[in-house]
Amino acid sequence: MLLSGRLFDGHTSKSHPAELSVADLGDIRIECPELSVSGCHWSELTISPRIGTTARYLDLPNGLRFETRDNDQVDQLIGQFAGDDRLSWIHRLENSYRYALLSVICVALFIWWGINYGLPSAARQVAFLLPVSVNEEVSKHTLSTLDKYIFDPSVLNAERREKLTGDFKTLIASRDDDFNYQLHFRNGGIMGPNAFALPDGSIILTDQIIDLAGDDEELIAVMSHEIGHVNMRHGLRRALQSSALPLIIIVVTGDMSTASSVLAALPTILVESEYSQAFELEADAFAKDLLLQHQHDPMSLGRLLERLSEEHEEGTNDWFSSHPSTPERIEKLRD
Repeated sequence: MLLSGRLFDGHTSKSHPAELSVADLGDIRIECPELSVSGCHWSELTISPRIGTTARYLDLPNGLRFETRDNDQVDQLIGQFAGDDRLSWIHRLENSYRYALLSVICVALFIWWGINYGLPSAARQVAFLLPVSVNEEVSKHTLSTLDKYIFDPSVLNAERREKLTGDFKTLIASRDDDFNYQLHFRNGGIMGPNAFALPDGSIILTDQIIDLAGDDEELIAVMSHEIGHVNMRHGLRRALQSSALPLIIIVVTGDMSTASSVLAALPTILVESEYSQAFELEADAFAKDLLLQHQHDPMSLGRLLERLSEEHEEGTNDWFSSHPSTPERIEKLRD
């Protein structure tokens, strides 16, 4: 069989017209007017894989390289002398619209799985592996940033603050998860009734959600819910999921210091993105257990959710607007 192509001498980038012939037993002879080339055997060649219709390289044992676009003939020779047609099989896959479409579908499914299951699972593992000090570092400047751009000072009187702070301290007295839980009061302004939990254990209640609550039981329930977000590391997990690159680096390299890259984005993530339905249900379940432990009615959270739902229907920008719908959550609190 005769292959046409160009020959490289292995020392310069210049190529020369040449023909490579292969005898029935695999003996190779190269005819090149400009270079003198000794013969060899097919088994001594190193052959590049086939990639579409691009040229193939046949590297000779003496350092020369023969380039040819006779891909079909090369595949035929591979099958003849090596009994291996894998390269031509790969080529057929590359040129099949059916397999190309299947590949696109598989990639799309993999991306969907990664976003919906892979990233959340990795974020959970990383968040629980990180020490509590990382949560503190992530939250270090977040409250001051929120105060600068979102919140105003609370107008709640001192007596009211002391009462709610006492209720909060009672809730956290039994906690042994090393978080430094603290309750903060802010005027939510245009955000209206709202509550936040920072990864370090800081929990913020706005004056508006305090005014909206029917009684202190409902506020204790909100505190319990936010404590659940802290305990389950939802803030850090959400930040990690929103910062896929540092999360991937942590998972692959084990370099936990990369988690600091979520610092700048955390305030925006807390204000603009939503907790997932799974996070909300986890926090609700935690709150239910904590409320029962302290002889409080878990349905107090359900009552506040219903009141927030009514506020949301009236167009108020509130805590409820960044949370999933309430029916399933209320049903689980009632069970």
